[in-house]
Amino acid sequence: MKPNLAILLLLLPLAAPLVAKETAPASDRHNATEQSEADTPAAILAEQVKQIASSSTMSLKTQSKLITNAVRTAIAAAIEGIKDPAERLNIAMDLATVAAKAAPEFAATITSAVSTIPSIAKIEGAQEQIKSAVKAGLDARDQPDLANPSTNPAHSGQPEFGGPNRGEHIVSPSH
Repeated sequence: MKPNLAILLLLLPLAAPLVAKETAPASDRHNATEQSEADTPAAILAEQVKQIASSSTMSLKTQSKLITNAVRTAIAAAIEGIKDPAERLNIAMDLATVAAKAAPEFAATITSAVSTIPSIAKIEGAQEQIKSAVKAGLDARDQPDLANPSTNPAHSGQPEFGGPNRGEHIVSPSH
């Protein structure tokens, strides 16, 4: 498959909701706000990145280029018209984290792609913040309760088995 055609096919799902949203009547727009999680830009980007990364017919170089294009296009569309640099950076970090969770082996590629978007690159310290957000997201993906221990009902703040000074012993069934 020609790279240009592959890029076009990958970006088509991103453009279709935008065109539909612009042409939809006001009553349909209200229903569009009640979209499921699968229809959000983050979910669409995650699915695209996951599909590209899982392809066994593409070289790593091609996968990297396609992921870069998908990430840059999604973030550019998401931050279009936003004037506040902090808000643009937050949206970019969120989408970068979602993309990196979908394809952790391409986390460096995704970080680089986001960092080189012109409206993000001119924000001082953006590259380091994006790197940190992606790393934290990947760490939280590996240990979901690490991100917010208070959401884990089993987490009481106390060490498991009452701690080392409680006099409790763990006995192996083999002894």
